[in-house]
Amino acid sequence: MPYVLIPDDYTLKKVTKLQGKGVDSKRWHDNVEALLSNPNTPLVIGGIITAFFGVKLAEDVIADLENRLGALSEDVKQGIRDTVYKPPVITTPGGTPFRPPSISLEQIIKAIIPGGDD
Repeated sequence: MPYVLIPDDYTLKKVTKLQGKGVDSKRWHDNVEALLSNPNTPLVIGGIITAFFGVKLAEDVIADLENRLGALSEDVKQGIRDTVYKPPVITTPGGTPFRPPSISLEQIIKAIIPGGDD
């Protein structure tokens, strides 16, 4: 089936439902492919997951300390939250911030799934 390049703001007239669904699915496929090939996608997804588990970890640490030591003051609790939420700064021996290499989600999938580069 040949693909048709149609601008997003253009509305098709006189097409069958099947043809319209084909064009829409091609646009969806292109959008997903662009998202997966973006090297920032793993960083964004990882950041969201890290933030979720960071909040959970801080609250678990506070609950565990209160079970062992008794009630903690609000400034101690806030100190624990600040410590857990604050991302570590990694620096090189010269003192400059370290930037991890960029890798796309597409490259990760290809590395994990055998035959994923087909």
